[in-house]
Amino acid sequence: MNQLKIAVVSFGRLSRHYQLTYLILTFLSLFIIFALPHVIQHSSDMSKRSQLLLSNDKLQVLSEQNSEPMDVVIDNNDPDFSAPSDALTNQINAESKLIHSHVVGKGETLGAIFQQYGLPMADMYALLAVDGSAANIRVGQKIEWQQADDGKLTVLNIQRSIKLSQIYSWTGSHYKYKTQEKQGVMQPVLLFGKVSSNFYNSARSAGLTPNQIQTLVKELQWKFDFGKQARKGDRFAIELTKEFINGKAVSSGEINSVLYLAKDEEISAIKYQDGHFYDVNGRNLNRAIERFPTEKRYRISSKFDPYRLHPITGKRAPHNGTDFATPIGTSVLATGDGVVVKSKFHPLAGNYVVIKYGREYMTRYLHLSKRLVSKGDKIRMGQKIALTGNTGRSTGPHLHYELIKNGRAVNAMKVPLPHAAPIPKADRSDFIHKANVIIESLRAQL
Repeated sequence: MNQLKIAVVSFGRLSRHYQLTYLILTFLSLFIIFALPHVIQHSSDMSKRSQLLLSNDKLQVLSEQNSEPMDVVIDNNDPDFSAPSDALTNQINAESKLIHSHVVGKGETLGAIFQQYGLPMADMYALLAVDGSAANIRVGQKIEWQQADDGKLTVLNIQRSIKLSQIYSWTGSHYKYKTQEKQGVMQPVLLFGKVSSNFYNSARSAGLTPNQIQTLVKELQWKFDFGKQARKGDRFAIELTKEFINGKAVSSGEINSVLYLAKDEEISAIKYQDGHFYDVNGRNLNRAIERFPTEKRYRISSKFDPYRLHPITGKRAPHNGTDFATPIGTSVLATGDGVVVKSKFHPLAGNYVVIKYGREYMTRYLHLSKRLVSKGDKIRMGQKIALTGNTGRSTGPHLHYELIKNGRAVNAMKVPLPHAAPIPKADRSDFIHKANVIIESLRAQL
């Protein structure tokens, strides 16, 4: 009895916080002692068990079937999966950031375009917070952007019309916004030169900017490789359109036509109203790239997802390709004309092949059972290059296919791909006539 009195007096001396804590702990102890055994015994009665059904859309899996484990992410800059850059690319990149571009298609939103190219969605929301009109894009408008090495969007330019652009620039802490309107008169300007040391230095001496050289190299990438084929003594003439105010040029200008005279060939390129370049006969200077790397269409087991998060760690685990659930031994086809730059084995990717197309595009084919091409092989569109498999880190037989554009992974199932169609028949005769007049005027300067 004395012990009970002592306990009551001691309890009364406690603060209200500790009294409440003591009572809660006492209640839990009594529940465990008296109630829990009954609950356990009741739940062990098989005849009284009830089945709990979970909806599949509420379940979270660590890896898709016929794909790669969530923790397998191929670094785009890993030398094992990249094509080495040449001196010309290094010179261009040393003086200017690569300009990416997209022409808005039917039904496309700004968010959909960001997803296609794996651009950071946080950057889109940040620039929309500065000026929301960026979301109001229309079919045919051109969007250009630049990125830092870590993928950060540094510049976004929405060309609303021939004269009006909206430009968003990253300052280091936030985006700033401005409209840029051409007020002057657009006039043609002719530049010409001769290759002395290399093409890049000669083009700069002739008055071309690094971005203009980048455009020229890209537009003629399938026809002529300025990094490998340009030789001392080659001559070139280029017509630009520049903006002038009071007789003074206020823009660097856009390339309209090119004539390049090499030792054994003549290369011409004229811009058509669709923004692409064609030769004097109206033939497209592009080479087409197909969207699918197999003859049949197979189920996509894992989509391109640059924003994927690991469900356990919460860290970003992007899926930079498209996975097709194919039976082992399915033929893998090249999606364009190119050159094999890698054909080897990797612990994560298994047997894999990398093909480069011109200077702008590259494709990767992973988890193959057999490689049928070797490094240096020239490949034609539709050529069988491998058989699908389940090698490397994989959750089941599949083909992992990646499309790399300008060094960054893009959604091969969504992004616009280059086509090789000529000038439309209705406009071809008129284009050919005008193109020949333009090229003759350039030739007269050389």
